[in-house]
Amino acid sequence: MAKVRVSAKRQNNDNIKLRPSESSQLGDLRREQERHQKVRSGNLAILIAFLILLVLYLFSLTMFVVPAQSSGTLAGLLMLMREKFDSFLLWVQGSGGGFNANFVRYTIIVLSGAALASAGCVFQGSFRNIIASPSTMGVQAGASLGNALYTFFFVDVITETIIIKNDQGFTDSLSLWDLNKQPLCAILGALVSVGIVTWVASLLGKGTFSGGNILFSGIVFSSFVGAINTVIEYYFMYMDPDDSRWQALRVFSMGNFDKVMSFQHLGLMSAVLIPCLLILVLMSPKLNVIVMGEDEAATMGVNVRLYRTLLIVIGTLMAAVVYAFCGAIGFVGFICPQICRRFTGPDFRKLLPMCMFVGGILLILVYNIALIMGFSMYMNMVTSVIGCAMMIYALFTGRGGRQYG
Repeated sequence: MAKVRVSAKRQNNDNIKLRPSESSQLGDLRREQERHQKVRSGNLAILIAFLILLVLYLFSLTMFVVPAQSSGTLAGLLMLMREKFDSFLLWVQGSGGGFNANFVRYTIIVLSGAALASAGCVFQGSFRNIIASPSTMGVQAGASLGNALYTFFFVDVITETIIIKNDQGFTDSLSLWDLNKQPLCAILGALVSVGIVTWVASLLGKGTFSGGNILFSGIVFSSFVGAINTVIEYYFMYMDPDDSRWQALRVFSMGNFDKVMSFQHLGLMSAVLIPCLLILVLMSPKLNVIVMGEDEAATMGVNVRLYRTLLIVIGTLMAAVVYAFCGAIGFVGFICPQICRRFTGPDFRKLLPMCMFVGGILLILVYNIALIMGFSMYMNMVTSVIGCAMMIYALFTGRGGRQYG
C-alpha cells in the first residue's frame, strides 16, 4: 500500500516529500530491480558466450581440418574449404582418420583457453589486482625454465620428445613416459617458481600477502628466468650452430598447438584441467568473500590463507599444464577477465564461467587467423601483442593497480 501511495502522490505533485519509511522502501525496491537486471544481463552474456564458442568450435572443425594453404583466389579458398568439409563428413562416417588430429587440437585449444583465462581470473581475485595473471606471476617463466633445464641436462641431441612431428602414428607409438618427460619438467618448474615468488612476497610483506609484492616478485623473477633461458639458448648456438635444441627452446617460447594431436595429449590434459575448472566453479562463492579482504572474510568464517593457497595451486597447475604441452602462450589470463568483467561484473559465480567461454573463443580465433596467415607456430607473439596493448590501456586509464572494491 505504501508503494501505491507513493506512486499516487508523485502523480499529483512531483515535489511532494516522501516519508522516511516510504523513501527507504522505494530505494530498496530500486536496488532490488537493478540487482535483478544485472543478474539477467550477466546470465544472458554467459549464454551468448557459450553459443558463440560452440558455433566457432564446430565451424573450425569442419572448415579447418588441415593447416590452411594459400590458394591465391577466392575460388581456390572455397574449394579448399569444401575439401575440408568433405573430410569432416568422412570422419563422421567412421573413415578419414586424419581428422582425429584436428579434433584433438581444437578441443585442446578450447580447454587451454578456458584454463588460462580462469587462472588469470583466480589470480586477480586472490590478490585483488587486475594485472595479476600467469604471465606476471612467474608461471610461464617457470615452465620455460623447466623445459630449458630438461633440454640442457637430459637431451644430447634434438629428439621427437621435444618437438613432436606432425605424425599421429609416431606420437601414438611413444610410451607414456617418453611422451611426457618434458611436460612434467615444465610443470614442476612452474610449481617451484610460483612457490619461490609467493615465498619472496611473503618475506617482503613480513608474513602477509600483498598484491603489489606478489606482482613485483613475479615480474622480477620472470626477468631473471628469461635471462637464464636466453643464456642456455645461446650456449647451444655457440657450441654448435646446427644443434636443433636452441630451435626447440625457441619453439616452446612461441607457443603452438601443432604438436598436440594425440588422444594421449587430450586425455592427460583433460584429466587435470576439467576437474580443476569444476573445483574453481564450486569455490567461486568463497572467492567473492576473499575479495572483500582478510578481515571481512575472517568475520564471515572463511579461512583466507587456506582458500587462497588452494586457489593459487589450482590456477598454477592449470596454467602449467597448458604451457607444458602447448608452449608459452602469454596474456590470455590477463585479457579475458578484463573483457568478461564488463559483461558480468565482479561476481565470480558468473565471471569464472564467462572467462572459460571467452578464453576458448579468443584462442580459437587467434589460432584460426594465425593458421590462415601461416603463423600458427607463433601463438605467443599474437596474444602478447593484444595483451600488451590492453595492459598499456589499463595503466594509462589508471586501472593498472586498482584493487577490487
